Amino acid sequence: MTVSRDVLESLPQSLYRALPWAAHTIDSCVKIVAEAQRTNNPRRVRAWIDFERATPSGEEILGCLDSVIHEMTQPGEGFADRVRFANKLRQEALEYLRTSGAMASAESTQDPHAAAQADGLVAAMRLHDPALADHCEITAQLASRLAVQLGLDAESVARVTLTARLHDIGKMRISRSIVNKPLPLTAAEREEVQSYPVIGAETLAAMPALASIAPLVRAQREWFDGHGYPAGTYREEIPIESRIVALVDAFHTMTLDRPYRKAFSSNEAMAQIVAGSGTQFDPELVTAFTAMLGYRGRIAQSA
Repeated sequence: MTVSRDVLESLPQSLYRALPWAAHTIDSCVKIVAEAQRTNNPRRVRAWIDFERATPSGEEILGCLDSVIHEMTQPGEGFADRVRFANKLRQEALEYLRTSGAMASAESTQDPHAAAQADGLVAAMRLHDPALADHCEITAQLASRLAVQLGLDAESVARVTLTARLHDIGKMRISRSIVNKPLPLTAAEREEVQSYPVIGAETLAAMPALASIAPLVRAQREWFDGHGYPAGTYREEIPIESRIVALVDAFHTMTLDRPYRKAFSSNEAMAQIVAGSGTQFDPELVTAFTAMLGYRGRIAQSA
């Protein structure tokens, strides 16, 4: 397998010094990720996992992969496509590690019934609106990375990922004519649009395997300063999972074309996130997210 030298050199040497894995392990991971991208075949990651069987645990294998994916999915041209592929790559690795018995802890934190029901809902969403399903999957990938960056435990990371995958499920009940309408909306139309977190929460609450994340989906549009909806909760009253999803959802949504505006660049979207620090978004999460994506702009002080 050959990989262009600039792929390897794109990783800063500080990464090799910071990560707790041998340089040859990181090199082999970079090569397999690059090859998987080149061939558009996420299953190639299985060859690297087999090669690294001497690594003590599946968690460590996945940790190295996450670190390399992070460095290779920085904002810029093709960001959404690269993140979408990274999500497939990580899921392929996780499933392979699970089937080989190398991810016992991951098995214990992932309810198979919840995962199956979530897959079914995402499939239904994809039939309804493929772009919406893609957005949810990319949001889940970013949210999962941010949760790991924050040092949350495995169960919390699993809740964040599940909440992000299903955060827009309520939009399937919103009129497509309103969703695709250029601004401004009438008061009645705005009320219908803003009902989607509650609709989504009610949908999930009726499904025993997913009922635990219903309050997290409901709270996704609350603002850190209390000016969000539907309940007007603020700061730590908003679950950490909901605060994470709110931030990454806003970021990715801004990078998409909408009927009422053109897509923002990643840097423009990040500047808007930073501007909302302390008002719409939890400032600690903004700091962690900007660090995760390598944004160098100034972070606003919280009120």
